[in-house]
Amino acid sequence: MTTAPTRNPADTRSQPQRPRSGGQQAATATIDPIRVLRQHTTALVGSLFVGLGLGFAANMVLDQIYPLYSDTVLFELVPAPEGVNEVIVRDQRTEEAVERLGQTEAARVVSRDLLEAAMNSRDIESTKWSENYRDENGRFVPAEAVDDLIEELSAGHVRRQNFFQLSWSTHDAADVPVVLNRIAETYIARKKASDDARFEQNRQTFRRQLDDLDSQLLSLGKEISKFVADKNLTSTSEERNNILVAVEDTARRVNETKSFLTLAQSRKQQTEAKMEGLLEPTPDDIRTAEEDPQIQQANNSLREIKVEAETYRKKFANDHPALISMQKRVVASELERDSKLQEILRRNLNADFKTFSDQTESYQGLLEKFEADLESLSVRLKDFTANVSSMQELKDRRERLLETRQKQLEVLSDLDQLKARDDARSVTIAKSAATPREKSFPKLKFMLPLGAVLMLGLTLGFVFLREMLDTRIRYATDLGAINGLRLLGSVPDLADDPVGPKKIERVVRDNPKSVVAEVCRQISGQVRKAATQGGIRSIACLSGLPEAGTTSFISNLADSLAMGGLKVLVIDANFRRSHLAAAMGTEPDSIGLGDVLRGQAAFADAIRPAGGDVDILAAGTPDSRVFEMLSTPKLDAVIAEASARYDIVLVDVPPIVVAGDALAVANKVDGTIIVVRAFQEQRGLVARMANQLGDVKAHLIGAVLNRPRNTAGGYLRKNYETMASYSTKA
Repeated sequence: MTTAPTRNPADTRSQPQRPRSGGQQAATATIDPIRVLRQHTTALVGSLFVGLGLGFAANMVLDQIYPLYSDTVLFELVPAPEGVNEVIVRDQRTEEAVERLGQTEAARVVSRDLLEAAMNSRDIESTKWSENYRDENGRFVPAEAVDDLIEELSAGHVRRQNFFQLSWSTHDAADVPVVLNRIAETYIARKKASDDARFEQNRQTFRRQLDDLDSQLLSLGKEISKFVADKNLTSTSEERNNILVAVEDTARRVNETKSFLTLAQSRKQQTEAKMEGLLEPTPDDIRTAEEDPQIQQANNSLREIKVEAETYRKKFANDHPALISMQKRVVASELERDSKLQEILRRNLNADFKTFSDQTESYQGLLEKFEADLESLSVRLKDFTANVSSMQELKDRRERLLETRQKQLEVLSDLDQLKARDDARSVTIAKSAATPREKSFPKLKFMLPLGAVLMLGLTLGFVFLREMLDTRIRYATDLGAINGLRLLGSVPDLADDPVGPKKIERVVRDNPKSVVAEVCRQISGQVRKAATQGGIRSIACLSGLPEAGTTSFISNLADSLAMGGLKVLVIDANFRRSHLAAAMGTEPDSIGLGDVLRGQAAFADAIRPAGGDVDILAAGTPDSRVFEMLSTPKLDAVIAEASARYDIVLVDVPPIVVAGDALAVANKVDGTIIVVRAFQEQRGLVARMANQLGDVKAHLIGAVLNRPRNTAGGYLRKNYETMASYSTKA
């Protein structure tokens, strides 16, 4: 027998572990509604036909024992006119407002007090319906009838229309219009009385407001008369003009007096300055002084002396005593004249100063008088203007009251006219109830689909409830949803393989074009990739429950890996039910693993060829199969030696639930694969297995779903057919 190159058993390899959760977790079942519906298409279609039959039968029975007749009273919500002169009323209400009003009025129609009022009628007592509500003396009891009517009547707004309706059903057709029309007439009568009362209440309110306005006008008229008499405002315009003229004249005088006063004060100050020598006399002052008789007389004397002196100058020499004496007389005469001129100037300035002082005092007194007069006239004008303004305010107030009174009279008139209009009623009966000519219940066109829908709903509810309550692993989605568990693939049942292989064991070798063989090859590709990346040389395949198909899966996985160029050894570590040797086509009870572990045979002597590059180490002779030996270091040595001789070692172990050997073996290999039988193992069990295997040394490579039911409508059927067709054509 040829063996693969050996390697050191002590080699250390990185063995990545599956991420471990804090505790055992089972994923919530994911229900595919499309898959469920397609799988139960026949039952669903059958339920429709059964429902149609039940609907027809129910229609026949109800038509005899519980017929109903119904009709409707239609009320119109009439828009109110905006004014008495509006001939055509325009509806400017919003749809929301109309709907709210319709629902409000519908609630009033079915109110208890209105129904009780409507039931107190002889027409109601004459109906067959009323016989259900009579006491032991045969008298009609309206309160009991109203109790049922509140439950039976249907009232509401008609969508997108100005109508609301009242509907009712009973067993006698003749009773329908009697009851409905009586309720409608009672409602309209109450509505009319309510509207009339509201009109009258509004009219009384406006009438009281009008009386209050008349009282205010009378009181205001008296107040105006008294004010005119107290303020003497008989001729307001003429008096105001006189006051204005007096004010203007006095203001003019004040301004003139101020001008004169300013001029007098200025002249007084100038004269005082001249007297003090601060200013020189003006030419006018000198001229006025020279016009004084004394100055004129002095000037005449001076001229005469000058003439006489000129005569002496001509007669005598300049140094003649007579001439010198005459010249001295001239100088003395000039000095005397100048002295007298200065005296006259001072006298005139004193006289001017006194005059200007007197004028200043006079103008000052006159100005104070005029200013006092002006202030008095201003106060008088202000008071007069205030009185006139108050008078005008009273008149304006009276005008406003008169306008308001006129409007109140118009409102009262409009109110009376609106009340008299036929379209002033907010609700009218658009259609009264009539005797129905056919039953409203039951109707075959409704009963048939109702029965079908109900039966279909019950069937759907049962199907989906069963799907939700079923916690078994059924489909690949259930297995892939478990936390931390990788789905390697799904191996179909032989019955679902279009190629039709005869047996599942070693189908990869015996029928390589089958769908099962192709799926096993796909799974082996993933296993080989994981083994290469993780340095995995030994893999234990285990399940949770018996009959999961672990042995058949190992046989096909071994053939797939061997066809890929690997040297493969399969070891049967299932001492309780050893079937691997038979599946691989070797002697079941020949020496094997049990004999090697007990030291009764060498490892190389126990190996048997199984075809191709696949060898097998069977369970061993029956007496050597001691379960406890699987937990000893001897098994570690066997696996290490096998890993050194072969590229990959596959170990078949018993189910975890029935034997503890599986976890012991899983702790000695490099990797593990869980084989799950569809529709057999629970999700919780598989999740617990994955969690337990996460705590051992071996790396959990993934899980394989074995023999899922590919029922009608399954997603995988077309894929299988495509795979088979492609393989056979090749």
